[in-house]
Amino acid sequence: MYGISQDNPEVTPPSECRYDVVIPIDDDTEVKRPAMSGGFEGGKYAVFPIKHTKEAVEVFWNNWETVISQNNLSLREMPIIERYKEEEREDKYCKFLMIVL
Repeated sequence: MYGISQDNPEVTPPSECRYDVVIPIDDDTEVKRPAMSGGFEGGKYAVFPIKHTKEAVEVFWNNWETVISQNNLSLREMPIIERYKEEEREDKYCKFLMIVL
């Protein structure tokens, strides 16, 4: 499953923030409203694995700009994508994907 935040919570009130939940489908899958189908833009992504805990995710969101700067990355103006995988283990990770120039 993928999650894509469509708004910046620093400037958009929490009650108005939009967040898309994305489930991969086959090209021939029929999608019925209110769901919509779309595609991901190709390119090179920087992927950051983060322990899937509230605290670790919060630390990532509070420091992602510093991480980008420290790694000399240039981002395209695209939303950050969160990728979650159902796992049985206790040491679960999620990944944050950012499309880079």
